[in-house]
Amino acid sequence: MHNISFLLLLLPSIVWASIPIKHDPIPGGIAVVNFETNHHNPKAFYRTLPLYVQNIKDEHWQVLIGIPLMEKSGKKSITIKDFANRAFVFEVKEHKYQEQHITLKGKNTKYVNPNPSHMTRIKKERYILARPKMVFSDKVLSDGAFSPPVEGFMTSPFGVRRFYNGQERRQHTGLDYAGDIGAIVKAPANSRVLLTGNYFFNGNTIFLDHGQGLISVYIHLDKILVKQNQLLNKGEVIGTIGKTGRATNPHLHWGIYLNRTAVNPNLLLGSKS
Repeated sequence: MHNISFLLLLLPSIVWASIPIKHDPIPGGIAVVNFETNHHNPKAFYRTLPLYVQNIKDEHWQVLIGIPLMEKSGKKSITIKDFANRAFVFEVKEHKYQEQHITLKGKNTKYVNPNPSHMTRIKKERYILARPKMVFSDKVLSDGAFSPPVEGFMTSPFGVRRFYNGQERRQHTGLDYAGDIGAIVKAPANSRVLLTGNYFFNGNTIFLDHGQGLISVYIHLDKILVKQNQLLNKGEVIGTIGKTGRATNPHLHWGIYLNRTAVNPNLLLGSKS
């Protein structure tokens, strides 16, 4: 279940689709840079990373840049390559996220202080779980706003600073939705299954590719109902809510990565909060 192909999907012609995104240039947010060109297939890069480029109703073009949670405020530059290399500047604004304190008891304390055998597994899985986030496929599968993958209320927002048994861990890189074990989880947009598997912290996990470095992940699932490389339409069932991995209650963790960077999934739903 861990084998996965990371070849770029290069097509003779690209069918341009667009996702409505509001400019939100904060750490964990998405910056939108508009530009015009007569080139049929412009490319863009943030430092050395390829970026998501979309055509808006044949009127103009946009670059979507995922901003790392640890990014410092200030002006940043991207390069757009069409008939020449052009530099465009955007500014990252400061933003402070809230704190969340979680207590793990009994057998779940292993997720705070893993033993040597757990650490061996964790180190191996870090490499496996990093690879899907690095995929950049030229084939754009998604079009339009994303839909929430589950029906239910959000229990933990994006970006909160998390403390487990008083020990600070990395910020929350997704949204948590409450739900009963067995409640269905749906693909929020057209996609291709990149990876499925069971992992120490994540439990049962699915990664989906939406094209151009836009990746989504579904964590703590009870059941996985899709297979690697399977093509999905928006709204298809991919799994069920569970309590696997580091989870105190049944819920879905939904994460979005853009240019290898965790961003707030709400931004793809048309909401900033």
